[in-house]
Amino acid sequence: MSVLRPVLATTLAELYPGSRDEALAGDASTRRFHRLVLPDGGTRVVMDYGAPFEGETDDVRLARLFEQAALPVARVLHTLPEAGALVLEDLGDETLESALAHAASGGRPTRDDLYRSAVRLAAEIATRGTEALLRSDRAQGPALDGERFLFEMRFFLEHYVGGFLGRPELATKVRKAVEELALGAASHPRVLCHRDYHSRNIMVRGDGALALVDIQDARWGPDTYDLASLLCDAYVDLGEHEAAELSDLYWQQLAGSPDIAALRARFDVAAAQRMIKALGTFGYQIAVLGRDRYRSAIPRTLERLARFLPARAATASLGEALLREGLLSLGGRKPLE
Repeated sequence: MSVLRPVLATTLAELYPGSRDEALAGDASTRRFHRLVLPDGGTRVVMDYGAPFEGETDDVRLARLFEQAALPVARVLHTLPEAGALVLEDLGDETLESALAHAASGGRPTRDDLYRSAVRLAAEIATRGTEALLRSDRAQGPALDGERFLFEMRFFLEHYVGGFLGRPELATKVRKAVEELALGAASHPRVLCHRDYHSRNIMVRGDGALALVDIQDARWGPDTYDLASLLCDAYVDLGEHEAAELSDLYWQQLAGSPDIAALRARFDVAAAQRMIKALGTFGYQIAVLGRDRYRSAIPRTLERLARFLPARAATASLGEALLREGLLSLGGRKPLE
């Protein structure tokens, strides 16, 4: 049963008389989401910030930027600053994660269709999105820079190694290696990044078209970061051959004649940073916030890191450090070739 805050309930009742609301699962932020079902059967999604706000939120600014780049996001239908909420277009309930699960059992569109569409969309964010970002008032920032990446690596050490694993003494032994990874990722060429481009933040509409949610953290970032987020998704299994083919598709979508070897090397660093960052988030969500639903994503991420890091020249020393301290285990499997 959904319970709206009183001021929000009153505002929505005036805006949509006769509507009823349903609670929706939220993301890892403090925002809450509701679906309004209108008397005519139409629906809206309410993003509740929990408190009044002034001016435009990042969700509104970035929705406008993505729309200017012809990138698919939910339209902002109403901004309700005094009630502390936005009313958005309803993109439905099917995420890429759930669509991939259905596709695996013979559903449509196929798994290959879905992944290829998601890779093309990632390339569109990096190309058309970057052009729109350069024209916007956010052209000077924010960015996934050295400071941000160092914060994320230290967050991993504190909340995954120290908090979730209960091994704070290991943090000092691997700190240098993970901080070097952070600075390496920060040095890459920058494009617009969704910032959290994975299967739970990509919606699949009724016609099979994809759309984006959770865009409030979009910013400048490494040019392979969104691709790494998608292909190293903690919620979906992806084969090595499949990931390699999808990477090749991404390179093909880029303008000019990119240096593929350099892109692949940058992808390796971005993927390692992204997976380690994810472990920090999972540790915090579980150990601090008590959200145990993130626990199932940890084994997949650990196995990928254990096989991935030692096999890549750019991440081999980090892999050795984490394996040496028992933070990763190959579980009897060979590193990626």
